[in-house]
Amino acid sequence: MIAVALACLPIFASGATIARWEGALFLSYYAAYTAYLVLATQQHDALPAFSAAMETFVLPLTAVTLGVVGWRAWRERRPPRG
Repeated sequence: MIAVALACLPIFASGATIARWEGALFLSYYAAYTAYLVLATQQHDALPAFSAAMETFVLPLTAVTLGVVGWRAWRERRPPRG
């Protein structure tokens, strides 16, 4: 829940509008979290591989995406130079 709250910060900074790709990203995160819960509940053998894939690929990609979205929102809000 803390990660979702942090992921929402750049969206809130951009005027609380969510682009289609951002909505698709949040929907995919929800699907991945649901898959994790199912695997964890069943104590499935694929859980370690799933968790490793999430930590290796999804979390860094999320950090980069949030950084870019946050930077773009900050750049749009700052006053023009000149």
